Amino acid sequence: MIRRKTVASIDISKYSTQHKASSVSTQTEGKGIAELLNKEISLFEKKFGAKEKEAFYSELGLLLSTGVDIKTAFEIIEEDIPDKKHRAMLEQIKNNIIGGKRIFEAVSAFSKVFSNYECQSIKIGEETGKLPEVLKELGSFYQSSIKLRRQIVGVLTYPVVVISMAILIVYFMLSFVVPIFSDIFSQSGGQLPELTQFLIRVSNKSGLIFYTLFAIILGAGVLHKTQSKKDWYRNYTSALFLKLPVVNKLIRKIYLTRFCQSMKLLSGARVMVHEALELVGNMIDYYPMEQALSEVKREVVMEGKLLNESLAKHSIFPKKLVALIKLSEEVNEPELIYEKLHSQYSAEIEHQQAVVGKLIEPVFIILLGLFVGFILVAMYLPMFEMSSGNF
Repeated sequence: MIRRKTVASIDISKYSTQHKASSVSTQTEGKGIAELLNKEISLFEKKFGAKEKEAFYSELGLLLSTGVDIKTAFEIIEEDIPDKKHRAMLEQIKNNIIGGKRIFEAVSAFSKVFSNYECQSIKIGEETGKLPEVLKELGSFYQSSIKLRRQIVGVLTYPVVVISMAILIVYFMLSFVVPIFSDIFSQSGGQLPELTQFLIRVSNKSGLIFYTLFAIILGAGVLHKTQSKKDWYRNYTSALFLKLPVVNKLIRKIYLTRFCQSMKLLSGARVMVHEALELVGNMIDYYPMEQALSEVKREVVMEGKLLNESLAKHSIFPKKLVALIKLSEEVNEPELIYEKLHSQYSAEIEHQQAVVGKLIEPVFIILLGLFVGFILVAMYLPMFEMSSGNF
């Protein structure tokens, strides 16, 4: 029978006397080394991101649940880490734990790599004796985050590619094809149709138009890079996405899924509601939901309202979600309800993603065809008039 070990049963008896003696110096030097590695990893191109965290938490949770001691667990995980800086970071965390620090304290030293949400979740797991379960849930959280990110990229990739191709095609036709036709028409001396004249005027200014468009795109990229963390920018962009038909519902459900998964993890660890709301608000990078959760937390703490009552005031949370949370409060089964909501929203996201993909594809093909068709009609219209003797 497999016996589960908690953090309190970490086995460090295998370490030699020399290693124990060196643990004192490890503790004194640990902070400086952690800060150095933290800085290096934050500047390093390949970050310890969601994919790496998903593998780390899942493997560590699995190893601890099977009774493997913390030292061996870290050593097993380190062997599969290809990046030297990431491996050095995990080794430093392991040494700090062996030196007497708790796991969440060792992880917290790398604050630019591990969020407060992760550190607090690990701390809760240690205090409740459910560390393996919490680590597995963190792994599932990042697995879901990777999946959701891919879904967003999948929805946006096709229109971005089609729009880029349309811009390049139109630029080529206006800059190279239309001038050739314009020279031919100018030699004939006839009166060109208004549509053709308009297209030629646009062609003559195509360089200015596309340079201006390129400058706008570049400026938007720089603005996003420099202002993406500012509240005003996040408020404006989130409001803009919420006005987009079809896509707005998909984005909303993506973050509702993340909210439910986070609350499931924290509810399972018996975290107080107001603490859970604060942690989830810090973790979810979606301005409308962050603001709503901040207000909900204030009402729960200051006014003593139930969670469902406060959530009901914010349109970002659907009525069905609020009703089920109310039910969870009545029967005291929040973890089960959040799990159900998470599964349901995940299924709906996959369905809506497929629908949006099928809807966007023909729309952009039609728009691209209209652009190209307009140019061709404007260029061939004088030829038709020539053949009929009206030019």
